[in-house]
Amino acid sequence: MVLPKSCLNAEVTIVGTRSILWHRFGPEVLSCERKEKSGIAGNNPEEWKTTVLITENNQLYIEPSYIFACLREGSRYTKRGRSSLQPIIAATLQVLDKIILINRFLPENITTDPNNPVYLDIRSVKNPITKARNLRYRVCASPGWMTKFNIAWDKTLLSKPEMESIIIDSGMFSGLGDARNIGFGRYEMRDFKLYDNA
Repeated sequence: MVLPKSCLNAEVTIVGTRSILWHRFGPEVLSCERKEKSGIAGNNPEEWKTTVLITENNQLYIEPSYIFACLREGSRYTKRGRSSLQPIIAATLQVLDKIILINRFLPENITTDPNNPVYLDIRSVKNPITKARNLRYRVCASPGWMTKFNIAWDKTLLSKPEMESIIIDSGMFSGLGDARNIGFGRYEMRDFKLYDNA
């Protein structure tokens, strides 16, 4: 991808301080094809199989939109003067990777043991429309998960220190993946390598 000369490009490494959950709501979830039902309404133990993101060799990954949403949300807490940097990050941020690999693999026989690097998280969630409680089955990577991603932004809008602050604040206050509103997906920035886009 050719970027304008006003853009800065960085490779960012983050490490999870809290578990990260997968629950991607993709087209296969709303498929019109008739399928054999497993479980009952609100309690489907096979749900995680259609909502996890894995490569052909079972490595977990997230989509670039996860990084964009995380940094956009986290930038609410990064201030310039009296206002936040959220409108600026939303206008200029580009996540350059097609997929973002996590350093964990889906085991052949997944269990619910949270001491494992990857496990099945089962917890009650509230349906916002009906207010009824359902059981949600999600793949989860325990703290210590790590990933790298590449971003670009316009340096005339955001400085390097401001972008670093946004990534740090997003890790502390926003997080990646599902259930961020209850503290999942939090991380700390381990490395920030800037590349010259000359």
